Amino acid sequence: MSEHTNTLIAIRDTSDILLSAKAKYKSCDYYGAIAEYSLAIEFHPHMSLAFCCRGDAYYKLGEAQKAMNDYNRSSELDPKLVIVYYRRGNLYYSTKDYDLAIADYSHAIELKPDFALAYSSRGCAYKELYGEQEAAVDWRAAAKLFKEQGNLEKYNYMLELTALSTSIDTLTSGMLL
Repeated sequence: MSEHTNTLIAIRDTSDILLSAKAKYKSCDYYGAIAEYSLAIEFHPHMSLAFCCRGDAYYKLGEAQKAMNDYNRSSELDPKLVIVYYRRGNLYYSTKDYDLAIADYSHAIELKPDFALAYSSRGCAYKELYGEQEAAVDWRAAAKLFKEQGNLEKYNYMLELTALSTSIDTLTSGMLL
């Protein structure tokens, strides 16, 4: 067999492995997904997306450090892979490290300015650190993007969050502390 043929077989086999890993992840077989992503990484140790996806499976299992290691490796291999910053931001958010979550969400937005979910999530992190008013700025941006992208369910949800935060601000602004 030629080297070219071997390369094509390895690519086809890796594609099959990644499809299997994705199916296992979707069916909540996270251990199976980790095994498949690990096999893909063994064949292609520079495949950023495989590290990111394996990190997601570790995250679902509550293995935060392993997830972080994979997200970090993914971002090292491909600094322009937007989704890894969003997902690592989610990991930081879940551990209440809101500053780092905001930094990752912001980086994802820099790379992909129409990433509505990143605005929405960054708004949640802002809410935790700075309050509803700061969060509403990102929630309005997310609402606008969701509407432009045709996701009316998330658009309406963002509008509700923004309206709720405005109502809370109005109610509390007249209170004496």
